[in-house]
Amino acid sequence: MPRSADGFDASVPLPPSLNVVHVKNAIEFIETRAEEWLDIYFEQANIFSAVIGILGARALDSLSPYKRHKHPDVAQQRFPDLSLGGKLNPPPLEALESKGSTRPWAIQSHYNHPGWYIIWRYVVDATRLMKPSRPVAVWRVDVPFLQAGHWKYETSKAKEGYGGRTHTFGVRNPASVISKAIVFQAPAVCLIGGRPSLSASTTS
Repeated sequence: MPRSADGFDASVPLPPSLNVVHVKNAIEFIETRAEEWLDIYFEQANIFSAVIGILGARALDSLSPYKRHKHPDVAQQRFPDLSLGGKLNPPPLEALESKGSTRPWAIQSHYNHPGWYIIWRYVVDATRLMKPSRPVAVWRVDVPFLQAGHWKYETSKAKEGYGGRTHTFGVRNPASVISKAIVFQAPAVCLIGGRPSLSASTTS
């Protein structure tokens, strides 16, 4: 099935009971609310990405059958953010983690759990040209189902005596995995030099 005029591809597999209307409404919620948090982006961009992930989880909790985990420490720090019907111990096929990212392909997590991951790829656009009146635009949404074998452990590059970080996992061959899981791609946006940009037909 070809991608629709508004950028959605209904042929991409999604978690049970989740559909493109839920994703579309969640994008609207994220873009509307993210402006309130823009100061964080200019102070610490990685924390702003976490805010985008949180807004995505909040949107799906309100607008879809996927509900936030009833235990706050699990919902905020562990896995998953959401589950179908709010199940406490969902099977991987009913577990959904929400993440925000400015990078076009990478996926990172502190855990290598199997399950669904929804990644809100966004850009901070001071010109507000990507989307009218929106300083934060979600230009792509990826929804891959990841098995434990997709993940690889990424060692810390922190030097001794200079602090460290919690362990992190990345996805092997992320572009190959993600290319089959793109449920939304803004029609006016393309990748140029690995960065989302307005297409020539839009800017001409």
